[in-house]
Amino acid sequence: MNRFNQFHHSIGFKAGLTRFSLILPIAAFIWLGFPSMSNANPLPTRIWESQQTKVLLPDWSQTNFSTFPPATTSGSAGNRSWQAGDTLDQILQLGDIRDLKPEIFSLEGIKQLVSNSIDPENTALSAFPLVSKQTISHLVEIVPNLGQLQFSEVPPIAALASQLSEVSPNLNNLPLDRVVEEVPQLAQASLDQIDLSGFSIAQIPNLTSVNIEQFSGWETSRIADIPNLNQVPLSRFPIPVAEVGGGVMRIDTIYGAAESKRENTISGSDVEGFAVACAKNCAYIELDDMENSGRRATGSLEGKQWISGKYQEVRGGSGCLTGWEPTGRHPFGKAFKVVVMEPSEIEDTVDTALYFRFSLPCGKSPYIIGPIPFLNYQVNSPMFVGLLEGGSSRNVSRSTGAAKSSKPSQSSSNSNSTEPMKNPTECVRPGTFIGDVDAASLGEAIANLESAGSGDYQAIGTYICADGGTNCGMALGRYQLMSYREDVQQAINSVSGGAEFLKQVNSGKKPRSEELFRYFPPAVQDQLLRNTLAKNIARTKSELDPTTGQLFSSDRLIERVAQKHFGGEGSKIDANYSDIHGGYSLKSYGEKVRQLYNHNTKGNCFSSSQNSSSGGSGIASSVSGFKRVAIASLFLAMLAYFSNIFYPSKLRSFWMLVGLGAAVAIACASARMAFLPNSLP
Repeated sequence: MNRFNQFHHSIGFKAGLTRFSLILPIAAFIWLGFPSMSNANPLPTRIWESQQTKVLLPDWSQTNFSTFPPATTSGSAGNRSWQAGDTLDQILQLGDIRDLKPEIFSLEGIKQLVSNSIDPENTALSAFPLVSKQTISHLVEIVPNLGQLQFSEVPPIAALASQLSEVSPNLNNLPLDRVVEEVPQLAQASLDQIDLSGFSIAQIPNLTSVNIEQFSGWETSRIADIPNLNQVPLSRFPIPVAEVGGGVMRIDTIYGAAESKRENTISGSDVEGFAVACAKNCAYIELDDMENSGRRATGSLEGKQWISGKYQEVRGGSGCLTGWEPTGRHPFGKAFKVVVMEPSEIEDTVDTALYFRFSLPCGKSPYIIGPIPFLNYQVNSPMFVGLLEGGSSRNVSRSTGAAKSSKPSQSSSNSNSTEPMKNPTECVRPGTFIGDVDAASLGEAIANLESAGSGDYQAIGTYICADGGTNCGMALGRYQLMSYREDVQQAINSVSGGAEFLKQVNSGKKPRSEELFRYFPPAVQDQLLRNTLAKNIARTKSELDPTTGQLFSSDRLIERVAQKHFGGEGSKIDANYSDIHGGYSLKSYGEKVRQLYNHNTKGNCFSSSQNSSSGGSGIASSVSGFKRVAIASLFLAMLAYFSNIFYPSKLRSFWMLVGLGAAVAIACASARMAFLPNSLP
């Protein structure tokens, strides 16, 4: 317990807080909503190094239009509509992704890019509906050597011809180009007049070698209607999806929708530019240069703001389809837009989403097809922002009118509150606290023992078997979480390719650090530890400590929670046995974590891991706080002076105590104000 809390306990709150301590951990676990595993990044990821910083990015070589999560909302514009739950390959047409040049592909070319692809030669012709829209004369024109074949050599066209009275049997032995010249009715007929499910693509020889752009109306074909196209990695398209520029910044602070008048932005649209200001409802993330993490060193990009597209929209689109779209950026090209969605001040997390657009001959729509869940971040995470254009904009975004989510973030647990719980008798604490325990500082203490100097988030332990050989695996990452844990397996299995990775790890094959970064990234490791700590803290506070005969609390609570991390939920309290490495015993591990934890939190009820540069108003409030303390000190000095003159000794002591109490109260209030979030208008 820190000194500030000890002061409050000493003036009469101790009994009430002790009774409340049984309820507070469980309530905090429910209300604070630690991120669940559904918050894991939905796409395959990889490591991208820039400026000696490792950034987690989508692995476009393993991402295709079938791996994206489905749309979370329905929408419509012009003659296009989509429903919540539709996947991108069902929504998007080839004309919508012209930026990737899919029309250059042929079916044969697509097959070469897709492992385990279906053989188009053995695919039903009905699975390629684009061909059914072509007239026979156009097919003869674009399919190599088709005009030289006879009816009998092209069964689908023969079946169509048999239904046309104008085509006589005498034409069966002529090449198709002659028949097309002599029978206009056949030339203008199309294959959608017959059932194509009984024919294969191979029955139109050389059809798979035709580039898609040679088919009439290719622009309106859905991605899903081109065999294997939805399986092509985005990095293998003629114009691949890739990083644009090299801009990497650190998420310095996260602010909610109460903010207003933000002008130092890097978000907007390709129509209005990417420095569009925000007047009100300006939820955003504040960004900082990677090379400086504090306020002493400043650069041109210090304090840049990426405004949330959930709350703000800007002009977009072209031609006949201009309109409004979420504010955001294009760090991976124009095929889609990356949008900051719900910044959570409580959890210091933010989720992002993708928006796509559609095209018509008269223009391109704004980016309105979405949101498609994308990457999730925490404060201090490096974030790829793409090409930083610079400059300024006179444009101002407009509010979408969106209501703040009833949950702190898209995937957090059931919480109906958007404010952190506060104990009225203690100083304000960030959302990392579970009752009296700063879970963030406790996590740092555990990481210091588990992975310091051995790889941090990329640390990989020795292969071991536990529980009589029923559970075998390796300790993974910053907190050395065992790979056979249920929550670890759930997290890794949720990533494409994760099941195979997990199978190899649990069979004894040591993974590469790049693989660990991809399948078990830092943000997921942090989430899992927070979930575990929240559960263990809540449970342990209701358990009896055999050493003291009281419920676990204070230092003993920290020690026991650490023991559970080291030895499992059912481990023996203060046991002297160790792990296979013969290092710390269960008891000494708990004691060491407690020492590190107390060092981190000594004299401060705020998490040592909290961002030290959390907002401009924090400094202003601190300065204001010092002024209040100075005034209180002056008041106390004057009181002492006049008391010495006008009052006898005992009464003078009484007034001195009154003055001292007032000064301390003002000082504490000033300290509290210095750390309040900068969310006031």
